[in-house]
Amino acid sequence: MSLVSVIIPTYNRNDLLFGRCLPSVLAQTHREVEVLVVSDGMEGEQLEDLESRYKALQFETEFPLRLWVVDRQPYPDDQHLRWGLSGLAARNFGLDHARGEFVAALDDDDRMLPDAIERLVGEMDDSVDFVYGISETWKDGRTTGQLYGRYPPGDGALCNGAYVYRTSLPYRFDLDCTSRGRAGDADMWLRMLDGGVRFRFLPRIVHQYHRNWP
Repeated sequence: MSLVSVIIPTYNRNDLLFGRCLPSVLAQTHREVEVLVVSDGMEGEQLEDLESRYKALQFETEFPLRLWVVDRQPYPDDQHLRWGLSGLAARNFGLDHARGEFVAALDDDDRMLPDAIERLVGEMDDSVDFVYGISETWKDGRTTGQLYGRYPPGDGALCNGAYVYRTSLPYRFDLDCTSRGRAGDADMWLRMLDGGVRFRFLPRIVHQYHRNWP
């Protein structure tokens, strides 16, 4: 069974991280998982709470669970641009420390379905590098019916939390992506596509995207 590194950047959303996000990873039917939580420059009481809850959770799970605190990356004042750059430096740090054959990403307020990693890894073979499925949008505790997931990959075609890919791929998130009019995640997927990375789309819901904006 292949080890999968799940990278979770986080910033001041401890209740969602420990109440929704991490439990969904620890409940995966694929049991070869390491969890990498990377704090994007948290400080003060929020950081103390994060570290305390992390230490307690370490004793409750069989999965390797690692936590880092990195310097807060610079963000622009524009809210939309900030959203497109959210957590990119923390994600890159996680990629540089991932030990699995495959890597997955999850936002700290979202949830993976229990068989997500098993289903996605099950689609991996020698002809593919990146497998992604469908994200179901949730708002205020219920589904909105909006789905993200289609081929080819790109902006709006998939979400963090709905994919796995080979850790050996040499791609990283680019903090200059907004100069190309792209959010950081879509920018990397499009660069992968242009670079010959082999994608496969799994037409199955594997992830809940919890929207926190109107």
